[in-house]
Amino acid sequence: MKQPLGFVDSALPSHVCRLHKSLYGLKQALWVWYTHLNDFLLSIGFCASKVDTSLFLFSVGTNICYLLVYVDNILLTGINSLMLKHFIQLLSLEFKFRDLGTVYYFLGIEIQSTGMSLTLRQHKYTLDILTRAGIITCKPVDTPISTSKSIILPNPLFSDATRFHQIMGALQYLIFTRPNICFAVNRVYQFMHAPTYSHWVVVKRILRYLKGTTTHDLHITRSSSFALHGFINTD
Repeated sequence: MKQPLGFVDSALPSHVCRLHKSLYGLKQALWVWYTHLNDFLLSIGFCASKVDTSLFLFSVGTNICYLLVYVDNILLTGINSLMLKHFIQLLSLEFKFRDLGTVYYFLGIEIQSTGMSLTLRQHKYTLDILTRAGIITCKPVDTPISTSKSIILPNPLFSDATRFHQIMGALQYLIFTRPNICFAVNRVYQFMHAPTYSHWVVVKRILRYLKGTTTHDLHITRSSSFALHGFINTD
């Protein structure tokens, strides 16, 4: 680091400013914030998931809370509304948050709570993928992949590998609520290192299948009444 031009201290030219607080936008800022959040959650009784570093769990008897972190977005859910309010209050004393209330949309997933079940859908997300791929007006098909044609054909490499990777990445995330395309997507994923035009034809077939089933919903039955609460860090 060097002193900026026009602000060089002639008496102390080798000195630089000392950072007292991390700022949003610095490469290390999110890590500093996450470390602070991680330490705080552990101090109030949460346990970090061993399989997902963004998931924290709190369990006392039959009371269970789950806290999910994505960058500076947080999703909090549990079976005890009083416990949720307690944790939200503790977090608000330590961090500056904007309370988003009950969650209806999170990371491209539309959430609807009905009695003892949750309905998850990615309708808008699916339409965004079709638009990005340029086939929003395509003709739908009944199946996501052909059972009679091989996708391993001596075709030339696809000219826009970046576009191919972006669409496939989006489809991989869509599997969360669309397990019916899981086999087809993972089959094509085996050729991500060198996609050909024949592989792109398969991808377009998956997209055409989605065009005809954009209203597909994933229903989750719950044994207890869960409340989903979301808020975002504004510090």
